[in-house]
Amino acid sequence: MAVPAASPRLTADPRGHFFGPMAHAYACGAQMAVTNEAPWNIVFGSCSCCGVAEKREMLRESWGVHDPAEWRATLEGLLDERSSDQGATLVMDIRWQTAQWYRRPIDPATWQAAVGDWCRRNGQADIHAPLIETVERILRYEARLTADGVLPYGAVIRDMIAYDFGRAVNFARWGVHAEYTDPATAESFILHAGVQSRRFYSSWAHLSAGYILGRCLRFDEDEFGPYYTGPVAAHHALMQDPQSPWLNIPFQM
Repeated sequence: MAVPAASPRLTADPRGHFFGPMAHAYACGAQMAVTNEAPWNIVFGSCSCCGVAEKREMLRESWGVHDPAEWRATLEGLLDERSSDQGATLVMDIRWQTAQWYRRPIDPATWQAAVGDWCRRNGQADIHAPLIETVERILRYEARLTADGVLPYGAVIRDMIAYDFGRAVNFARWGVHAEYTDPATAESFILHAGVQSRRFYSSWAHLSAGYILGRCLRFDEDEFGPYYTGPVAAHHALMQDPQSPWLNIPFQM
């Protein structure tokens, strides 16, 4: 059983954004900022752990980014509508489309059958087993997120692309820290992350659930370890702290 993460501390920089579209956009990346104990609302001063050389090394080792052009290309990729987890996006789209056809939520067996039908219709029998495994993983995470108070009972996660948008906000910051871009350019990308988030989600809670699922599918390996407990703790902090942007900035603007 995973050990619950300690409640993280929500921090904001008084020089940063607190209201309006720019603050909303920064708040779309608040999950990662809170987990990293960094101010959620600013580029300046949001990284005190390392200098330019160390940040460039992190981008090189973790992202394969070596220069400003690669930084920009990576950020643009995070902000387009092609999810970084195509398999998960596919099966979640199939679930949504099937529920629309039935005009009601569908059970796991119906979802799995719909995935099988899609594979047969599209001549993709070779990916049927991996897709079903992804379905089962999503169901396990949704059940745990419900038990841990992130998802309401009976709710499902529509899309996990929030993980890409949340990372984009922080990746834009890192570009400034690495001196691969200027703050104004970084904030233009951050603002676009906010626009994209509103296109795909209807509330902070929905955005957060999508972010957590995307992070867990990528890193957690069904262990419900720190890659799960950390974001869940950040979710509860952001949904409960009176100073949280999620309680003070409307999601739809």
